[in-house]
Amino acid sequence: MRIGVVLNILDEEYQISVYKGIEQKAKALGIELICFQQENAKITEDEPVSRFPGKEFFDLDGIILVTSVITGNADFTTKTDVQRIWGDLPVVSVGQKIEGLPSVLIETEDSMKQLVEHLILTHNYRRFLFISGAEDHPDAEVREQIFIKTMEAYRPWFSDLHYVLKRGYFTEVAAIRAMSEYMEEEKSVPDVVVCANDNMAIGVYKYFKIHCNNKAIKECAVTGFDDIPQARFEIPSLTTVHQPLNEIGAKSLELIKDLVKGKNVPQEVFIESRVVYRKSCGCKGSKDDFATDEEQFRAMQANYVQSETLLRMVSHIGQDLNYGESFGALKYVVRQNLNQLGMNNFSILRFSNGNLIKGPELKHILVDPLFVRRSGNECYEFDREMKMPLGQFYRRFYEIDPQTKPAMILKFLFAGNNLIGCIFYEADENVLPYLSSIAINLAHGLNRMAIAEEKRKHSEFLEREVNERTKELVEANNKRMEVEAEILKISELERQRFSNDLHDDICQRLAGISMLCRSYSNQDTPVEKSQMLELAQLIGETLATTRQYAHNSYPVELESLGMNHSLSNLCNTFAAQSGIHCEYEWGMPKGVHFDKIQKLNIFRIIQEALHNVLKHSKAKNVWVSVKPEARKTVIKIVDDGVGFLNDSDENGKGKNNGLGLNSMQYRANQIGASFVIKSNKPNGTCVQLSLSNKLLEDKNKK
Repeated sequence: MRIGVVLNILDEEYQISVYKGIEQKAKALGIELICFQQENAKITEDEPVSRFPGKEFFDLDGIILVTSVITGNADFTTKTDVQRIWGDLPVVSVGQKIEGLPSVLIETEDSMKQLVEHLILTHNYRRFLFISGAEDHPDAEVREQIFIKTMEAYRPWFSDLHYVLKRGYFTEVAAIRAMSEYMEEEKSVPDVVVCANDNMAIGVYKYFKIHCNNKAIKECAVTGFDDIPQARFEIPSLTTVHQPLNEIGAKSLELIKDLVKGKNVPQEVFIESRVVYRKSCGCKGSKDDFATDEEQFRAMQANYVQSETLLRMVSHIGQDLNYGESFGALKYVVRQNLNQLGMNNFSILRFSNGNLIKGPELKHILVDPLFVRRSGNECYEFDREMKMPLGQFYRRFYEIDPQTKPAMILKFLFAGNNLIGCIFYEADENVLPYLSSIAINLAHGLNRMAIAEEKRKHSEFLEREVNERTKELVEANNKRMEVEAEILKISELERQRFSNDLHDDICQRLAGISMLCRSYSNQDTPVEKSQMLELAQLIGETLATTRQYAHNSYPVELESLGMNHSLSNLCNTFAAQSGIHCEYEWGMPKGVHFDKIQKLNIFRIIQEALHNVLKHSKAKNVWVSVKPEARKTVIKIVDDGVGFLNDSDENGKGKNNGLGLNSMQYRANQIGASFVIKSNKPNGTCVQLSLSNKLLEDKNKK
């Protein structure tokens, strides 16, 4: 049988005493125990399950709920409220009545009334300060109501009976604050301070020591509630209400055991409390006080020495963790201090997916075991393990030494609101309160090291990114230099070709005309009409050729007549000069316009493609088209020739590409178009240029 104990936090005597009673009974009955510290879990409609462990968390058979954990949840009073968290899992309540659930309760009303009556009637105290517990806490409300009811019942008999209520939240610090507020407001010392628990009474003692120069304060009586072990060590020993906390814990385990086995159990089990009269209220003490002041002094001295030793250890652990810069350093600090704390079972687990995890998600938590100690031995095999679910770690932890099953305690580690991990441990009763401080130091250290690790990873990532980007920039720069060199080469060859054409064609024609004119001028007979017609024909042909060269250098009609007309003229001229049949198709809708750069580059690409058809393809037919296709404008030049014989890829890139192909690719890049050269089935070549319509739309908007 595996039982979960859900309580507030094991840093004060009430929680520790109840838990130790449960733990001792569990060992006697052979029941496996896991304790979950929730630290005043708030339950709301928006977050109904908080971080309570579900049944699947550690495959629990039942839950003991110490209701001090639900401070501030006055509406959490029925079985339905509990089922929002644990479903049909058997649950026993400790300290507060929850309708529909077996509840272990303490009968405190009579004891609280007796204590107040004792202070009024026996000691004749008239000025009272009552320091209550946390707001909406069931125990605090009950004790406060009984106090008020008793005081009001005696006020008709004692006209000078006066009381003030202050909120103390069950802590020593809050009690000191409450005393300070009272003294500022009332300007006088009460006859007696009645506290809703012993921790606050001890806080009042500390206030007395801080203000020891005020003689009136020394005469003030103090009472507590719970009768924690430290109550006997105080000077004077503390008058309080004794609650058999160990008995409460043991009884709750008996109930949950029977409930899990399906037995009928009572819905309410009451355990009587009693007033313990000691010296702090003005009495001489009781039989359970120390027999002599010397015995009390020795007990206090031993308790003080142990407390000081553990406090120094906590301080040293915190300092060492503050200096650590790695998870290895964290493990070293823990390893060096565990033996002194007497802890044979201790683990530090880092959560990989924390940050406001809710109850049902706890079973999905992946943990990274940073440090695992089982039965006094460090378990290095977990260093080689990948991340695992928390429940799986729990099973692996017990499999290491199945002969021993210690009662384990889980405490979450927080960094702000982020749940970053937990510690999982077994500890002696005297060490438990100090582990809360150690847990805080571990959480800060763990978070700081995780941030440092993340920064290192981010720095390494940025370094890799910078190196990759630098490499890309170098490659891009080299490519740019190659392209620029190619452009200069193309430009130079274009000039050379234009120069050759002028020299070989126009100049030769002009030279022929010049020679013919000289010949006519040297003949004796007059120039005949036929000779002049021949001369005129030669001049006309030269003029037409010159115009064609000028047109090829820059097609002026692109601006004046438009792209469609210019491409039509280009195709007609190509067909007339080459003898290759050329079909041209313009399918662009009205309203679509190309800018000057787009027009010129598309024209030049088609012109170069037709030049390649004439020079290389041995084709009989060629088709030129400009049409829209699925959000793109596609320009195709397709022939039925011998095909593309270069060893380039489909993008027209190859080591043996000529200047013409590179020029077309460059022009396509200039206008943001994709350029492809591929085989045309069954034969021939297809040159395809694709231009996104978005580029045309942006140009049209401009």
